[in-house]
Amino acid sequence: MPRCALSGPWLLISALSHTGAILDMTLIANVQSPSHSSFYLSCVMGERDVSYLHIERDNKIVMTHPNTRFQSYRNRSNEVQARGFSMADLVGILYCLGKTQTEQARVVYVHNSRNAHLVPLKVTQTVSLADSVTFSAKVLQEKKTDVMWKRNGSYFQTTVRSEVKDELFALTLPDVGLSENGVYSATFMGDSPLSSAFYRLIVRGCPAKKWGPSCEKDCPDCSNGGVCHDRVGVCICPPGFMGTRCEKACREGRFGRNCQEQCNSDQGCKGLNFCLPDPYGCSCAAGWSGSQCSEACPLGSYGADCALECHCQNGGTCNRFSGCVCPSGWHGEHCEKSDRTPQIISLETELEFNLGSEPVISCITTGNPPSVRDSVELRKADGTVLTSIKAIMETEKTTYEFLVPMLTMADTGLWECRVSTSVGQDNRRVRVSVKVPPVPLSPPRLLAKQSRKLVVSPVDGFCGDGPITAIKLLYKPKNSTSPWSSIVVDNSENITLMNLRPVTAYLVRVQLTRPGDKGEGAMGPQAVMVTECPEPTAQPVIESWSIEGKNTLYVNWNLPNHDELADGFIVRLLDSAKMLVREINITSMLVHAARIPNLEFNKEYGLEVLVYHCTGLGPPSDLYRYPTLLSSQLGVSLSAPPSPFPPCLP
Repeated sequence: MPRCALSGPWLLISALSHTGAILDMTLIANVQSPSHSSFYLSCVMGERDVSYLHIERDNKIVMTHPNTRFQSYRNRSNEVQARGFSMADLVGILYCLGKTQTEQARVVYVHNSRNAHLVPLKVTQTVSLADSVTFSAKVLQEKKTDVMWKRNGSYFQTTVRSEVKDELFALTLPDVGLSENGVYSATFMGDSPLSSAFYRLIVRGCPAKKWGPSCEKDCPDCSNGGVCHDRVGVCICPPGFMGTRCEKACREGRFGRNCQEQCNSDQGCKGLNFCLPDPYGCSCAAGWSGSQCSEACPLGSYGADCALECHCQNGGTCNRFSGCVCPSGWHGEHCEKSDRTPQIISLETELEFNLGSEPVISCITTGNPPSVRDSVELRKADGTVLTSIKAIMETEKTTYEFLVPMLTMADTGLWECRVSTSVGQDNRRVRVSVKVPPVPLSPPRLLAKQSRKLVVSPVDGFCGDGPITAIKLLYKPKNSTSPWSSIVVDNSENITLMNLRPVTAYLVRVQLTRPGDKGEGAMGPQAVMVTECPEPTAQPVIESWSIEGKNTLYVNWNLPNHDELADGFIVRLLDSAKMLVREINITSMLVHAARIPNLEFNKEYGLEVLVYHCTGLGPPSDLYRYPTLLSSQLGVSLSAPPSPFPPCLP
């Protein structure tokens, strides 16, 4: 369900927006103080980079004398205290504003006058969308008048005197929405507003057990009274508990996200009220309840405000601070789960990664109680300990994922996954091999070339580790700033580069790849390969031939429609099997005739003429067969060529 922005005075007392996780910030009030002069507020932050921390009063809804007398003192870099309160100061809304370099938050505390005629049974309450909530006001000084309820300073409704039951006035809100967020007050008609009972209602922006921008995500199971944050989905733990699901109890007298803070009193956190970032609100510390947080939990109850019940099973005993204390062999919130030694049920025995890669290694565990993130570690070969970045919990098993920093050759060796719980431990080893991506030892070799293509042998040898899964041939003109073009093949066969420019020098390099991430090695040495001149396309036409002398063949030809560069002609004499007998190189394009001496008698010949340019040859003329040379043909001359014979059959 989308959440709407709030308007009106409530904006002035809600937590300020911030990014990322919720700040570890606690506002503490010594509500058991006998007088206003000894009352104090203490605001503590568990963050390292505290840039601002201050306690202030909010007069937008509950107005007191404008000249506020209390003073704030910075005791430590992460703690500020407010003292010197007057009677008037101790009615209404106070807050602590804390900032780091990237985040900020505001924690709100509502204080009721000790001289009020009505007092709330519970000052702050947190509900989810569509829940119902009831405010109860206890009568301390009876008056024969009705009670007026206000929300955020504006009239809300009236409860008539006849509706009072057991000296309690009550206001119930069914199906609450975000518009019900805010500060409520109950006042006898005609009384001063400062004699009111003040309440604070925090409405989570999602239905119960949901969070996210559209409330589409499921909340974690927050234990021991923890509250799921509707925007970031983390559990905000009551004072006295910690962990991602508030599953761990602090030692008595400690609080903070990691139980790092300690109450200074000899009686622990007795008499102190703790306020945390919304949507948690305020409560007594674990083990205490009452308006002054001075009443120890009755037998069978525990936690903040003694709001939780133990219901211990299998011989467990109830501790008012932490809940059920289980005997050996049992665990769980109610000691309802039997212990089972933890085991690593899945870890590869051998893993292979490439140098410079940052792989993720999985270690799957089982056991009862289930292992938690802090109880599973991965140790590298050099003893460095890695903690998991992700835990995937399923029935009877948990998969832990470890992100490995960039690998070096020193990381080769035996690694170990370890798991430890309250009932035992287990470990398993994996051999990690770090492979070096392959690099060619020599430049690629040129096998053949034409005007627009090069035939290349890419690899003669390489350093590093195989197998080779891909060969990339990179090329570009030598005198060009253009990026490399490439061809990728999956074997070491010869590679033909096509559609190149004639008479152009190309830089050619090879890059090899082996299996796995970061398996591509560096580019090898480069070769310079030059394409040929453009091949001729003109086809000569033989015009005539004759026999001169005893055994000399004279032939001439022409070159129709010739307008391209060429260097000369090649005249080839072939035998009846089309095997080359003789080849004559005519180095001028102006010469269109040739004499071929020393022909053998009684032997059949064929003749063809080609144009050449550089080393490229054009298409040959039509193959002509000449009759067997006999002595009677001496001196014969033909002015026109005979019709071409069909090619000889083998």
